[in-house]
Amino acid sequence: MPCEREVWTMQKLEQLIAKNFAETAYGKVANYIPILGIVDPQQLGIAIYNVDEDEIGTAGMAGTRFAIESIAKVVALILAIKRLGHKRVLAELENGSVDYSLGSALLDDELTGQVHQVNYFNNSSALLTTALIDQLMGQNSFNALLGFCREICNDPCISLNERLFRSAIMNDKDFHTLAYYMKDKDILETVDQTLITYFMQSSMMVTAQSLANLGAVLANDGIKPWDNVRLLSHEDNELVKKLLTTVGLFEESKEYTIKIGLPIKSGTGGGLLACAPQKCGIGVFSPALDQYGNSLAGMSLLQDVVNQLDLVV
Repeated sequence: MPCEREVWTMQKLEQLIAKNFAETAYGKVANYIPILGIVDPQQLGIAIYNVDEDEIGTAGMAGTRFAIESIAKVVALILAIKRLGHKRVLAELENGSVDYSLGSALLDDELTGQVHQVNYFNNSSALLTTALIDQLMGQNSFNALLGFCREICNDPCISLNERLFRSAIMNDKDFHTLAYYMKDKDILETVDQTLITYFMQSSMMVTAQSLANLGAVLANDGIKPWDNVRLLSHEDNELVKKLLTTVGLFEESKEYTIKIGLPIKSGTGGGLLACAPQKCGIGVFSPALDQYGNSLAGMSLLQDVVNQLDLVV
């Protein structure tokens, strides 16, 4: 069933915002980076881009700018695939990704020699993806990422939050630990430049509408619905959607694959990117997170939207 025009009214979307707003009181904003920790948790907004009608509906704080954080991994992966081809990019990630989580994961892996299934959006894969872009573009790599993010999100106002970038690079010690571990294992070569580019890409400021536009490209077979220009081949677009469906929500990916059934990527800035193939792109913002780092009210709102529009793949 296509997304029906009547559902796009602001009134209906605002009703869903009101229904789910109470959930913002139960989550916590990310505080591993101090600047993220001062964001008001009681915010909720949504944007839905209907690719059939080429129109977008918004409600709540859909225009509020927030840190893209881990959703930037999607942008970086798409750019790397466009420049290098998906076979090379996936091969690089499969050869170099480590299953690293905070705590004793590194020690356990070395003691047991256990082989893990590759998560193409975990932090080690993200560093490798960014390193590939750095190798291609050198000092211009962030500008290339920023320009591509503006293009695929149809948002020329996306910019770097300098305060957030500096806060992240000074305080996210776990990411530094991971990067130098990968260097010690000859997985990562240029640690300093890769960390700078990674923290810069994560500090881009987007809106729920930006993410809905990105979702609409994925929903529309890799073609920007606003100008009908293809950004991704059919094969590459299908690959990205598959990865989002399987590993886009940290530890909750399997649960929400069953509950919602759409390609989704979350970020600790409170953003959610989702797409319903051939139907619509969805962007959600609510910074109060659950214990796994996913937007609490945002996931509840997204589930309501999926159910009302019958968007399950």
